[in-house]
Amino acid sequence: MWLRVLSVALVLSGALVAGQIVFPENEDLSLAAAGGAAGGNPTGVINSQGPSVDGRLQGTANIFFPKSEEQQQILCITYKNEPGNCRLLAQCTTFFAEIAELSRSPCTINGEQQGVCCPPTKQATTDIGVLISKQPTPTNEPVPNLEVQQLNHACEMGISQITAKEAFEDELLKNNIVAEKGSPVALHAQLFQTTDKIVKKSKEAEMNVAASVNLVKQFNLTKSQGGFGLPRFGVQNTIIANTCPQEPLCPDTKYRAFDGTCNNRRNKEWGKAGTAFQRILPPDYHDGVNMPRQFSVTGSLLPSPRSISSRVIVDRDARYDNFTILIMQWGQFLDHDITHTPITKGKDKSDITCCKRGQRREPRELHPDCMPIEIPDTDTFFSQFGQRCMEFVRSMPAVRPKCNFGPREQMNQITSFIDASNVYGSTEEEAKPLRSFVDGKLKVKTQNGNDLLPPHREECTDASRQFHCFKAGDSRVNEQPELAVMHTVWMRQHNRIAEGLKKLNSGWDDEVLYQEARRIVAAQMQHITYNEYLPIVLGREFMEVFGLVPKESGYASNYRENIDPSINNAFATAAFRYGHTLIHGTMEGYSKFGTIDRNLRLSEHQFSPFVLYQRDGVDSLLRGLSIQASQKFDHFFSEELTNRLFAGRSPFGMDLVALNIQRGRDHGIPAYNQWRKICNLPLARDFNDLSDVMDPSVINQLRSLYLHVDDIDLFIGGIAEKPSAGSLLGHTFLCIVGDQFARLRLGDRFYYENGGLESSFSELQLQEIRKTTLSRIMCDNSNLDMMQPLAFVDAHLANKRAVCKFGTLIPEMSLEPWRNEPVWV
Repeated sequence: MWLRVLSVALVLSGALVAGQIVFPENEDLSLAAAGGAAGGNPTGVINSQGPSVDGRLQGTANIFFPKSEEQQQILCITYKNEPGNCRLLAQCTTFFAEIAELSRSPCTINGEQQGVCCPPTKQATTDIGVLISKQPTPTNEPVPNLEVQQLNHACEMGISQITAKEAFEDELLKNNIVAEKGSPVALHAQLFQTTDKIVKKSKEAEMNVAASVNLVKQFNLTKSQGGFGLPRFGVQNTIIANTCPQEPLCPDTKYRAFDGTCNNRRNKEWGKAGTAFQRILPPDYHDGVNMPRQFSVTGSLLPSPRSISSRVIVDRDARYDNFTILIMQWGQFLDHDITHTPITKGKDKSDITCCKRGQRREPRELHPDCMPIEIPDTDTFFSQFGQRCMEFVRSMPAVRPKCNFGPREQMNQITSFIDASNVYGSTEEEAKPLRSFVDGKLKVKTQNGNDLLPPHREECTDASRQFHCFKAGDSRVNEQPELAVMHTVWMRQHNRIAEGLKKLNSGWDDEVLYQEARRIVAAQMQHITYNEYLPIVLGREFMEVFGLVPKESGYASNYRENIDPSINNAFATAAFRYGHTLIHGTMEGYSKFGTIDRNLRLSEHQFSPFVLYQRDGVDSLLRGLSIQASQKFDHFFSEELTNRLFAGRSPFGMDLVALNIQRGRDHGIPAYNQWRKICNLPLARDFNDLSDVMDPSVINQLRSLYLHVDDIDLFIGGIAEKPSAGSLLGHTFLCIVGDQFARLRLGDRFYYENGGLESSFSELQLQEIRKTTLSRIMCDNSNLDMMQPLAFVDAHLANKRAVCKFGTLIPEMSLEPWRNEPVWV
């Protein structure tokens, strides 16, 4: 069944690159029509083969890749009686699902190292750079021929409306109509900290949204005309032309820009912090441009997100018997490196509140960007507290990529790339306060002889006011203790590398040491993601078919200048939130003797990471991450997430599932059935057609909630699917998530395996980076004595725990190839 995902036609046309997304309503976008069924394009990954500035298609750049030297291979016979290579288990992670079988074919690497006979990686059968053989044709929507004067009039009205809104926000702040400190909504809002620069960008985008809405109303445009017709008109010659971004300069350097600018030399804002998410499907707004989807295709109101959550989602302890909770924690840490959607703030970045004493606020107190979630009076949990209203504020808008009129877009305020921005920040302004400016190291706070992240005194303190929350490259570091632990480990890793480089190159100054260590850390995070994490999430076959498996030696040659690596809106808003199903309601810590010494309830420790200050606090939670089993990918969620999210000291909190559904509607994410089509499943005509990917019991629940199969929200439909063979994810989320990580590899000029570029590592350096494992990172940056070689997999069979201080089973990376590395600042 899963192979059907390989026929996806997730099409990002050249029009998208220019900021306009237009799909003909009658065009079949499934790749079956493009020959997928008969030797055509068997892929599940979206291609963005966009145009250059003059509208012509860009081809693949001519890049010189130095010839790789083959490493010595130790031949062996696998458990399937096939030729293989003898490797450490940690270097055979694509085959994690076969660990039991791999243990049946041990082999000897040298006198000190025992390995397993690892089957060779299959060659990719798909050239991901040229997936789409048929580009969609723009829809010619009949719209009035708007003159500049008419556009300016709509802009003037929009500016006037925004001015009135800002005056209203002043009144709200003066009357203290803001989120109450310590309340669930205030704690939730801490996840969405932002900067003045991002707020300014969103205000500029808001002018465009307001003008577009005015044009729709003034000329009585249909939904289709608003969504597809308005983008024909640019902002450049109007009174809001100054909201269009300026062309940046691109210096030659082997180091990434902090904000991702100029990663792509032709499309300099692709993946840049503070730019719009890209879209696979055009947005589905009620009015075509701004109003969230709220009606069924039958004309009735869609069900409340809380009513969906409370009836479809159940709390059941269903754990994997082979995966640790690290699979969830790495997913969250990785997500905080590539996506962060800011929500609208009030005056002076105050936190907006939409509910009062459990009820929706009156219009005179309701912020225009409030979109509170209705709680049914029959709700079995919230009704006991008199709650009929759950807080929700819309995401900030983003300037459209082509700077034209049209549908509201949302912003990614951090870089899209896997570049360790969660360690360093996504702007130079964020990076500087984290640096010690001594020997290339990051700032630390030493407690009980261990280095912790520096304190963030402005954010939160414990009850004694002795200990503070932490400061890191991503502002969400304090969301929960295990996330703060992961940040701590990688801060220590940076400092370890900087110290090692200093010993090898005593003449290097602080800036060179910092930049080289940052460059290595980003590469290590990429390697762990593609070598250990994604083989579990996407599955071995998917990784091999699309060539996503890291090479054993030499350079990769598949950088594509015409692929946009920017994060897809549906990935950030729905698909990569799959990890919420893996979360436990409690976080376990373990002593070095293997006994539980901490059991932390999630809702009581959100934005309260003070356990890290305790002696052995970091190490205890690291052991827990490598021992505690992960919950399964399914529609079972802990009540800590659905009833007590960010509850703190309150008896109730928020509902993460309801928030995810509402966020999808806020962002104009099309309904689930449209994603089935683009991921090459047949459109479901009724609920019975969902049986190809869902269990009957789940289908019956969906039927009882939604009036029509076309109404199902993407997040709910995605988590309702059964996992595809060999993958954690169901068919549709596998399609969307797999596509995104293909983009993040193929469209990142600084991807660690790329060769022939000023940013490329030498082959000897690459050989050392490929020894990186999450287990080694944890060993080297903690007081752990033992770890299993594959941190995401339970310690058993061939993956038994090994002694940290010896590198025989958990490889150690050498910095020796960086001796006399050319200096380039």
